[in-house]
Amino acid sequence: MHRRAAAVLVAACCLMAAGCAGSSRTDDDYRRKAANTAEAAASALGTARVATSAAGRGNATSAYLSVVLGEAEKDLEGAEQAFTSRQPPSEKADRVRDEVSEALTDAADALAAARIAARRGDASAWGSHTGELTRAKQRLEQLEERLS
Repeated sequence: MHRRAAAVLVAACCLMAAGCAGSSRTDDDYRRKAANTAEAAASALGTARVATSAAGRGNATSAYLSVVLGEAEKDLEGAEQAFTSRQPPSEKADRVRDEVSEALTDAADALAAARIAARRGDASAWGSHTGELTRAKQRLEQLEERLS
């Protein structure tokens, strides 16, 4: 019984440790991780943008759009959580963190607004959401390019 409890405790500790990202040792490493985060977030927004565009043209239902946007939100949140759990190694890296975090927050806001409109069946708003998602995606792509 004690061995089983110990094994469960060890497994739980391993899972918790895997969920925590450590610090980046250098500014260069942190910048690369920020660029990867921006790329992953831009990808999630790209999926959402294609879906809202298709729905705006009448080629997708609001139910389908809602599911796609919900999944894109999960992907974006995962990228954001992985990044924000990292410890910036310097004040210079703090500025990178702030810039990427702000872009991620704006992207999450645009995605949430699109998902809400989809769940409400507000087809008239899908075109404007496509534009918002496009702008947020472009901002993340520019960040990714600059930080790479």
